[in-house]
Amino acid sequence: MNANAFKSEVLVSSSHPVLGRVYWSFVWNGDCNYPDYYGITDSREFAMRLPQGWRDHDYLHWAHRSHVYKVFDPDSFGSDYVLEWGEAAPDNDDQPVQYQRLMGTLANLQSRSGQSIEEFRCWMFHADWQDIPYLHLV
Repeated sequence: MNANAFKSEVLVSSSHPVLGRVYWSFVWNGDCNYPDYYGITDSREFAMRLPQGWRDHDYLHWAHRSHVYKVFDPDSFGSDYVLEWGEAAPDNDDQPVQYQRLMGTLANLQSRSGQSIEEFRCWMFHADWQDIPYLHLV
């Protein structure tokens, strides 16, 4: 009998035309009473692992189905996506202008993608996010 056992998990991934494979990342901070972190990474090492079949599991599907929306939630504490108000634009009836800004890994990926922040954001929302098998020995 083989003592090795494999644990079947998946990474949620999509293939970006410039960056290649990108993955959902997630850090649970509930044990220190800190908000959870939702992100995107190009590193399998930092990718979130979910059990195979997570989309059919009521709680897991509820908790993660809107991952990309949480990544781009400017009201989420610690988010890498920030909306800032700028000076009023004289040619726009003195209406303040809202700017998008990215930080951390998200900013690095967007910069390398060659896309504007809005193009990068739109790609993330419309990407075909698929479950990619991640088998590891336990």
